[in-house]
Amino acid sequence: MESTKRFDFKDYDVKAELERLRGNVKKPNILIAGATGAGKSSVVNYVFGRDLTKVAAGEPVTRGIHQYTSDDIAVTLFDSEGYEIGSARQQHYEEEVIGFVENAKRQEASKRIHLVWYTINAATKRVTPLDKALIRRLRESTAVAVLFTQIDQVDLDELTALRDELNGILPEDAIFQVSISSEILNNETLRQYVDWERLIVWSVEQLDASLQEGLLMEIHAESETMLKLKRKKANRIISGYVASAGTAAAVPLPFADAVALTPIQVTMSVHLFRYWGVKASDDLLKTLIGSTIIPQIGRTLSKTILLNVMKFFPGANAAAGVINATVASGITWAIGLAINEIAYRNAMDSSKSIEQLLNQEFGSLFERYLKQKPKSDQPS
Repeated sequence: MESTKRFDFKDYDVKAELERLRGNVKKPNILIAGATGAGKSSVVNYVFGRDLTKVAAGEPVTRGIHQYTSDDIAVTLFDSEGYEIGSARQQHYEEEVIGFVENAKRQEASKRIHLVWYTINAATKRVTPLDKALIRRLRESTAVAVLFTQIDQVDLDELTALRDELNGILPEDAIFQVSISSEILNNETLRQYVDWERLIVWSVEQLDASLQEGLLMEIHAESETMLKLKRKKANRIISGYVASAGTAAAVPLPFADAVALTPIQVTMSVHLFRYWGVKASDDLLKTLIGSTIIPQIGRTLSKTILLNVMKFFPGANAAAGVINATVASGITWAIGLAINEIAYRNAMDSSKSIEQLLNQEFGSLFERYLKQKPKSDQPS
């Protein structure tokens, strides 16, 4: 990302950068398993806001397991075909699923199954011996969550009895109860019994940090809890660019280069827009950065850093007109936090477009964050 030449934003290829970023995302592999009718499709549709099995290319990877993947989707989904309880296929299901996961475990990290979402239809009011055997064996290879689906079909006592069936098999915090019933989701009292948010938080935390971005990019985040999690985890993205900016400025740079933005900071901006799923064409993204973000950064730096540089960044040489690694890191951190906060606010309330928010709020946010020291896990 570094360059020894003076950066000219007019030559920046947003489309090429988006394609490069897409190729660099490390995708978590998620297996969704359970009996026929256990609600696997409903779980996928609700969590991701769309049916990934329809928009991604699917192909069988082994008997009973289909893989769904696409260059435009930041997760890879593995779907087991399921089985009818009591059918002949039930006998083979365990070995198909376990064999697949154990074989994947022997592969390189990118080929392993990183999460299993095991679905059980609460309406059946039972956890079968096969369910228990599968959960036990799957946990030997990877992180497993059990999702009791269709909880609107049972009462609280029945649901508690189902959860108790998993005592000693799975930790309590890995058991979730979910529903897509509008009657429950739109009722504030009943909604507290639904664990969609807790499922996502748990799933993200089970993943290696390098895989969390992919899952967070794809989840259909609407609640404040989910959006705050997404905002917090974006700090890992920002921190990577902060480190690069510090390295690039190991040899002091002219202040003019900071005002004009470097490729590192532009690429970070594009990365964050993609991470948040900002719906904008390549041309609009370039306009947002070139006509909205860059001018505001220039104005803020002119009145803040050039006049008060020693206060914020000890060691910067204002008289000589240069910045050091500390200043470059601070500028990059402030840009990243400001864009992250704007995207978060846009996701929380879409009544204002991303363009309006950038025009109205980016400058003040950038100036505010400019006074902070970069941290690796600071909530913005």
